Amino acid sequence: MRDKQFLINSIKMDLYRVVTAAGDTNKELPKQSIIEFMEHANKDFEKVELTDREKGLKQELQNLLDRLSQIRDPLSRLRWTEDVMTIRCRL
Repeated sequence: MRDKQFLINSIKMDLYRVVTAAGDTNKELPKQSIIEFMEHANKDFEKVELTDREKGLKQELQNLLDRLSQIRDPLSRLRWTEDVMTIRCRL
């Protein structure tokens, strides 16, 4: 098993890719790519023992993934993206 910091950095990179993909409102929202990156981050979360704070962040990410289908306009898209970036920064 890889060390925890390596996996946290991998999660942060996946979330960066989500933010990059979702944040450009000039392009169509690439939902499938976003789902794949968020699921990969979730799998990495499963590989390490999490603190209560990290468990909360993981749950927040799952909630955001569940809300992905509710994005209807550029403003809601940017707010959703900002929430992902906030979680990434809190890691």
